[in-house]
Amino acid sequence: MRTSTLLITNPGSRSGDDDLDELVERFQALGELTFERPETPEELPRLIREIGPEVDQVVIGGGDGTFNLALDALLEIKRPVGLLPLGTANDLARSLDIPEDLERAFAIVVDGKTRHIDISRANDVSFVNAIGMGLGPQMTREMDGETKSRLGVLAYLVGLVKAFRRQPRFNATVRVNGHEHICQCVQITVANGIHYGGGMTISEDAKLDNGKLDVVIVMHQSNLELLGNADSLRWGRTRNADNIIHLRCSEIEIDAEPEMEVTADGEFLLTTPVHCSIEHAALEIFAPEEPA
Repeated sequence: MRTSTLLITNPGSRSGDDDLDELVERFQALGELTFERPETPEELPRLIREIGPEVDQVVIGGGDGTFNLALDALLEIKRPVGLLPLGTANDLARSLDIPEDLERAFAIVVDGKTRHIDISRANDVSFVNAIGMGLGPQMTREMDGETKSRLGVLAYLVGLVKAFRRQPRFNATVRVNGHEHICQCVQITVANGIHYGGGMTISEDAKLDNGKLDVVIVMHQSNLELLGNADSLRWGRTRNADNIIHLRCSEIEIDAEPEMEVTADGEFLLTTPVHCSIEHAALEIFAPEEPA
């Protein structure tokens, strides 16, 4: 059966769409292809809403920020979505075991197997990987587009080292599962997915389709203690770590003093207070079957 496809790329992605040219003919072989290269990232949602309902599937070429930008439009048109990772971190692709090699990522779309994954909302902002406040946004502030283009995922490490020098500290009130936690923090991450922040793992047993959010609260501690916890944070082994709280829930409220900037899938999109909830199995996406 021939398939109609909207292939759309973000001109702001680190890899751009130069590597996609040789895949266009392959998509055309599948059936009718509409290939859009918008001049600005802000055009992506409009194009998806206009063209998406007329095709069988939508394929996004870009990174986590691109996918977040397209997310609400993709949810509206209810078409299966393919992902060609062209970003810096590609955390969603990593969570779904979609390789960064475009040939192999294309093969996953052609194979046709899909999964239904959860989507979360923070206030009125949708996200698929995570929201963060504290060190994470500070790290993002320390990275510019040129550094990300030059260093790729290593730019996150450079940003983190710089963020350590100005370790943020804030008072947070976290309401979850009928309990209230009041703490002094340097970072709070609420994750819908498995990976975030350039390859960090939220939890060893996190899933994209379990209807749950994973929350990691990093309490204020010395830089030396924070470095000692770095491995636990990197690999999601935080349940027994000192000065770190791990929670699992379907809904959470967070307030902070002072007011904190919050990133969603790496983009500055909101500020505290934040209410997060989850929409189970909301998006169909081409991906390998989840390991048993």
